[in-house]
Amino acid sequence: MRYLTSLLFLGFCLTANAQNYPKYKTTRVKDTVFAQPEKTNEIIIAETQLAEEPKSEFDELIRKGKEAFKEGDYKKSVSYFTDAFNVSTKDNEWYALECRGNTYVAMTDVDKASADFTRIIEENSTIHKGHLGYAHLMRACLALQTTDKEDDLYRCDDFKKAREYGNLKGDKAIDADCD
Repeated sequence: MRYLTSLLFLGFCLTANAQNYPKYKTTRVKDTVFAQPEKTNEIIIAETQLAEEPKSEFDELIRKGKEAFKEGDYKKSVSYFTDAFNVSTKDNEWYALECRGNTYVAMTDVDKASADFTRIIEENSTIHKGHLGYAHLMRACLALQTTDKEDDLYRCDDFKKAREYGNLKGDKAIDADCD
């Protein structure tokens, strides 16, 4: 009797669990439940118009500046980035300054590069903290190349800000003399 009840109980458990599994397995449920609309000519035309949207003058100048930088024509690159800064909005002027500052670094013009990164720090509070940290890091590294005492005052603060924003990690060898 005990054997029979155990067997019935086991059979009952197996049939109860079998009810939880789906009968049919499909890979795409939404295809079986909802019909996908076909693309009409209007939708196709709208998609191509979105894909072919012209770039802004700012984007075009930045692209030309980057190309000139890759070719090694730094003066032309600075000219493009300056023009991009002149047509930029308040929200994206920091990017033109950052690009131009990097170009000045490549030209080893420390004063102009430092001025661009300083302007980013002082005037652009709306940018992402990572870009702001990059500006602090670049200004601190440029201060290492000068003998100006005023730059030394800002250098340690800039390294601290760069660490705070996550742009300077690891060993403290570069800012060892800062407390």
